[in-house]
Amino acid sequence: MPHADFDIAIMGGGCAGLSIATRLASAGRNLCVIEPRTAYHDDRAWSFWRTAPDPFEDCVRATWQGWDIGGPSGIVHRESARLRYQSVSAGAFYDRAQSVISDHPDAQLLLGQSAHSVNRAGSIWEIGTQDDIITANHVIDARSPSRIPTYGQFFLGWEIQAQNAVFDPDRVQLMQFRKARSKGVDFVYILPFARDRALVEVTSFAPESLGQDIFKTWLETEITALDTGGFTILREESGALPMEVGYREPHYEGLIRMGLSGGAARPSTGYAFARIQAQADHVAHAFRRGTRPETNLDSAFTTFMDRVFLQVIQTIPERGPALFESLFRNAPEDRLERFLSGSTNPIDRLSVMTSLPTLPFLRAALAPA
Repeated sequence: MPHADFDIAIMGGGCAGLSIATRLASAGRNLCVIEPRTAYHDDRAWSFWRTAPDPFEDCVRATWQGWDIGGPSGIVHRESARLRYQSVSAGAFYDRAQSVISDHPDAQLLLGQSAHSVNRAGSIWEIGTQDDIITANHVIDARSPSRIPTYGQFFLGWEIQAQNAVFDPDRVQLMQFRKARSKGVDFVYILPFARDRALVEVTSFAPESLGQDIFKTWLETEITALDTGGFTILREESGALPMEVGYREPHYEGLIRMGLSGGAARPSTGYAFARIQAQADHVAHAFRRGTRPETNLDSAFTTFMDRVFLQVIQTIPERGPALFESLFRNAPEDRLERFLSGSTNPIDRLSVMTSLPTLPFLRAALAPA
């Protein structure tokens, strides 16, 4: 029987790949991470409501207990005595993961390597890179998905240093809705780190991206309206997150898909970081037990709720801002935030359902598109 180079090979060293690698390396597993980048940079921030522990809690850059939503009827102020909205710095995250991997001799991070092919050869896997063929007993595919979603969250953001103190560092501007430039729902998101420093982001929930030029013009307009007195761009982040029920790469027998290509992004919101951590916990636990990892995070009822909600905002996007405002205005404290974070608690689900107007969602439930 041929002997594999590694027990576990992880294709892709982004958020999902490094999240599972950190857990498996800490457990002493023999593994490698295959990552095309030659170096990591502080290229993004992942933000979410903290509902569970994970290995990256010391990478949290900032925490807030209040968040605002600006809809057609005005501002909704929400806060929590228990939940915290947190932002994890990608730079600190990458440093933490690399440190854990380097501390364990049976774990390797292979930077500057791309997985060009993956095939089963009897009992082991063969992964072809530009330099070599790597063999492994198990393969986790955490690479970015190749399929373009039919609906997604598209965004462009700048972290800026302003000359004037224009930000409230105690409150996140979670969704400040704007007249639609896209064919969907458009809003501004402001993550304040200090009175003169914040990530300002323009976002579309839409069937396709507006394009870099339109996003840039829109973002410049929003920052100008803040009366910053001038600003310096410290970093830029942009991306596209799938908002599509059942979005994942095609099934490949024996291959373990994680991250966005494994369905980690919440279809109705695009939130992914906390779900990636939950997915990594499931996979690591399965390896400890010697069972087949299960990466699906959603029950049939959760999938149904996401499908109905997405169908409504896709078919009547002009009502999107009012629907989101209704959710945040009417849902009891913490219930909506827990639901958005992945809670399957029946009371959390019921609170969300009763916070929305009945008719459009009933129509979508009875007549799926």
